Amino acid sequence: MKDTLCPGVSRRAAIRVGVLGGLGLSLSQYLALADETPVRKATADACIFIHLQGGPSHLDTLDMKPDAPKEEQGEFKSIATKTPGYRICEHLPKLASAVDRFCILRGMSHSAGSHPQGDEYIFTGNRPNAAVKYPSLGSVLAKERPSRVDLPSFVVVPNSEMGAGFLGVAYSPYKTTSTPQKGKPFEVRGLALGEGVTIDDVQDRNRLLNDLDQRFQPLEKNSTLLDGMNRFGKIATEMILSAHARDAFDTSKENAKIADLFAADSFGQSLLLAARLVEFGVRFVTIHFEKSWDLHKDNFNGLKTQVLPPFDAGITALIEALQQKGLLNKTLVACLGEFGRTPNINPQAGRDHWPRAGWAMFAGGGVKVNQLIGGTDKRGQSPDDDTKIAPDDLAAGIYQALGIDSKKEYHTHTGRPVTLVQHGGTVRGMF
Repeated sequence: MKDTLCPGVSRRAAIRVGVLGGLGLSLSQYLALADETPVRKATADACIFIHLQGGPSHLDTLDMKPDAPKEEQGEFKSIATKTPGYRICEHLPKLASAVDRFCILRGMSHSAGSHPQGDEYIFTGNRPNAAVKYPSLGSVLAKERPSRVDLPSFVVVPNSEMGAGFLGVAYSPYKTTSTPQKGKPFEVRGLALGEGVTIDDVQDRNRLLNDLDQRFQPLEKNSTLLDGMNRFGKIATEMILSAHARDAFDTSKENAKIADLFAADSFGQSLLLAARLVEFGVRFVTIHFEKSWDLHKDNFNGLKTQVLPPFDAGITALIEALQQKGLLNKTLVACLGEFGRTPNINPQAGRDHWPRAGWAMFAGGGVKVNQLIGGTDKRGQSPDDDTKIAPDDLAAGIYQALGIDSKKEYHTHTGRPVTLVQHGGTVRGMF
């Protein structure tokens, strides 16, 4: 006979809760503590975060709905993939052949319907609010697991709104502001020496700056801005003086076998740079996909001619390059946009913002691949069950892979305690 006092609660559990109650813990507090996942050993040394700016249409890419009303299905047909029974857009043939190398999460859902809010949510794992400016994932990694002294820990290619939030300027990303060109040396701002400037000149200038810093140090106490600028200055000097750093950014020196995997377009060359940077020791690289997925009109023509071909070629080339370099097992690849698009097609043949449903892709770094997690209903309107996946959960998973406690408490410059990811936890089965 089962020893229970009421449905679902055993006598042992009741006793335990009674003891905890004596310690001042409520049942809900006990269950919350019991549900917490301990931080595991890092499965990844670095992360490449691919931001599909504008919000990809889930219904026209990785979450197609053949049973939806015809007026919502759109123009694209589906094709079979390596995963039995799973079909994706016909304009993603390379991904269809390599889908078993990814974990695809469908039904990512939240309520931040504007681009800035949606971006901030997926960049930080926290819904934006006016009271706290949360640090982005890359900034936290730069603080917790910094790169070697002559490399930035957090690089953005070419630009992004990812920021350091309350961590301050010291942990802001290094932005390349441009993308490499195939076969040409990539000259990154602040890394190349100016005309006529020598290494000796840089060292002399650095000695002068150090002398000035010491003289004015009493005036700079408690200045997080100046501390951050000093940190950036030191990294910049180390980079200029380092052949290792210059080589890290120079995609023209990449092995031809690896370089030939990538198309000559800006996305392909940016991904080649990302693979090279993590190989040289950069911890977090964000790639901003410059072709916008924000197709409020002419959605289908824009996708098939401008957006899907470079995405299809680039994402598969990156995974193959990391595999050939021996880096895939230790590099977490995250690929997502801020939200999905409406099931309804508007009068301009476009789809509008739809934060209630979207997708994300993960690979490498301890991720269990060749699986689909989550899903949406027959029309792609919302998650199809109770396993809704939020940006909070994805951020917690990224932190877990990188060996960072997503529940760690930081303090703002005013002393306010802030949890890295307040809500959510790692998606079950993802690692």
